[in-house]
Amino acid sequence: HFEKLNLKNKPIYFQNATYTNEELPIYHVHGFIPEYSNNYNNLELIEMVFSEEGYHRMYSNPYHWSNLVQLANFRDNTCVMIGLSMDDPNLRRLLDIAQNGNPNANHYAFLKRVTLSEISTKNEGESVIVEVSFLERHHKLQELIFKELGVNVIWFEEFDELPQLLGQLLN
Repeated sequence: HFEKLNLKNKPIYFQNATYTNEELPIYHVHGFIPEYSNNYNNLELIEMVFSEEGYHRMYSNPYHWSNLVQLANFRDNTCVMIGLSMDDPNLRRLLDIAQNGNPNANHYAFLKRVTLSEISTKNEGESVIVEVSFLERHHKLQELIFKELGVNVIWFEEFDELPQLLGQLLN
């Protein structure tokens, strides 16, 4: 989608990676697997996080480049988070630290709405019916929680909507 918009971007996937003022940095703090590896340099420097142990090692090191770069960007810039569940405790911790009493929500997270069919279950002939009002309250509560972390939620129903929503955000 960025290419269609002629928006230059740069994947950042290791410590001390640089980008120009004309490039939008896209941070891959848990690793990066490019579709075409010959288009990228320094792939051997990537620290991939595939396990809970690797995640905890990164999380527990406050000076790890990924923690520092996230904290600096959350504090100094407006960030857009796409493809995240926002359940990551380290991400939420860093957002909370960066927010530090700031009443403004400067960041955006694209989150897929939970549907009735996704949370309604059937057990041995029984069905658990979830009211629409419960989902509305759930989504509103999520918005309030993220607002305290400085994040505005942009809800979507289908992933196909993301390019259009991103276009609206850029305008």
